[in-house]
Amino acid sequence: MKFALSIAASDPSGGAGIEADLKVFAGLRVFGLTAITALTVQGPKGVEKLIPTPPKEFARILKILKNDLKISAVKIGALVSAQHLNAVKFFLKEIKAHSVLDPILNSATGFPLLEEKAQSQLISLFSLVSLITPNLPEAEALSGIKLKASSDLIKIAERLAEKGAKAILIKGGHFKKAPEDFFWQGGNFYQFKKKRIKARFHGTGCALSSAIAGYLALGYNLKDAVAKAESYLEQALLNSVKIGKIRYLTHSFLK
Repeated sequence: MKFALSIAASDPSGGAGIEADLKVFAGLRVFGLTAITALTVQGPKGVEKLIPTPPKEFARILKILKNDLKISAVKIGALVSAQHLNAVKFFLKEIKAHSVLDPILNSATGFPLLEEKAQSQLISLFSLVSLITPNLPEAEALSGIKLKASSDLIKIAERLAEKGAKAILIKGGHFKKAPEDFFWQGGNFYQFKKKRIKARFHGTGCALSSAIAGYLALGYNLKDAVAKAESYLEQALLNSVKIGKIRYLTHSFLK
């Protein structure tokens, strides 16, 4: 049995965060573990409030999981505060496992999920993880480069690599044209082209990053894990269900 750990906030509506990650892990037949950074008060309409896990207890959870279980992969989502970020940094230095950082700054509706003073510290995790998976606004914010032409994606990836990132997957859901995800590793650049589905989705970034972590836990190399996760997400989108005005992903398509 392979163990994969999700470090993220809890979404009571089940569409994103810890809850979404556990569904993905279960679908991939990976045993899911959790370290919850915060409770959120949210539903299909968005996040209303964030209640951080006490940092001391959060750090203790990470220590227990590290000492008691052989973790094969880690997915990192919303980190909430500098204290939680520093606990994760210490944890990553102590553990030998593949790791995927989804550098979440805000929710899809704009609610802050990482305090502003900690956002610059997020870069300190880049060199400690196998892959970072920013969406376009996050990639622009973290690199300091505004996308004006498609060629700027290479500049953004290279700037993030200069800041320590070993591999980068820039999610293209915010692109005005057809959505494409761009994967950079070791100077090589790959594109994952998709068809745009005209709907509002919840938790797509969480599902993609946790699927990558799940496939890494199963023994796939990084490039193949990304490709498998991209295919997984496409099927999850096609099998999504509408709740209010938002579509939630389902993971029952895996047999």
